Amino acid sequence: MASSNRVVTGLLMIAALVATAAGCGGKGEPDAAAPKPAARPAGDDAAQSMQAAGRSDEQRLANAVPTGKAGAAVDLQYEVVPRPEVGAPFEIELSFAPRLAADTLDVQLSSMPGLRITSADTVRFDGVQSGERYAAKVSVIADAPGLYYVGVVARMATKVQAEARAFSIPIVIGSEPVAEKPQPELDAAGEPIESTPPLESSGS
Repeated sequence: MASSNRVVTGLLMIAALVATAAGCGGKGEPDAAAPKPAARPAGDDAAQSMQAAGRSDEQRLANAVPTGKAGAAVDLQYEVVPRPEVGAPFEIELSFAPRLAADTLDVQLSSMPGLRITSADTVRFDGVQSGERYAAKVSVIADAPGLYYVGVVARMATKVQAEARAFSIPIVIGSEPVAEKPQPELDAAGEPIESTPPLESSGS
């Protein structure tokens, strides 16, 4: 009789374990308590796209050479498109990168004789923020081939002070002539004449 009770008790324990496992759920069921990944705001994607565009501009544009003292906390990059030719208008793309905030950023452009700025020679940006980029395009035309420079003065002003920084952008118009190698003299048969050094003769 005791053995029968033990068998019944064992069966009841097995049934209880099976019921508990069924209530907890198997591995294939999702865990309702597991945290869901947070949704990314749409603005984050736009900000990353702008940052990527800024990095591509930095790689594409050349750095303008500062002249004189450091002055205002602003950097300048540029690109000349298309390749400058005599008498053909072309554009200079300017990209200013302030390192400090300012109320205004005023740009003054100048050129050398033989190079003419056909668009406005002044540009203004209001409410300048640090880390942003401010772009402008300048139309230029050259009257003769040669090496020219476009001067750029960027003046940043706040209610407290105003500072300026000057840059120089080199512009090559046309291509410099390549010196031709002198051709040797030819004889009647069309062969080059080799010159021999004169021989010294001693008298007797």
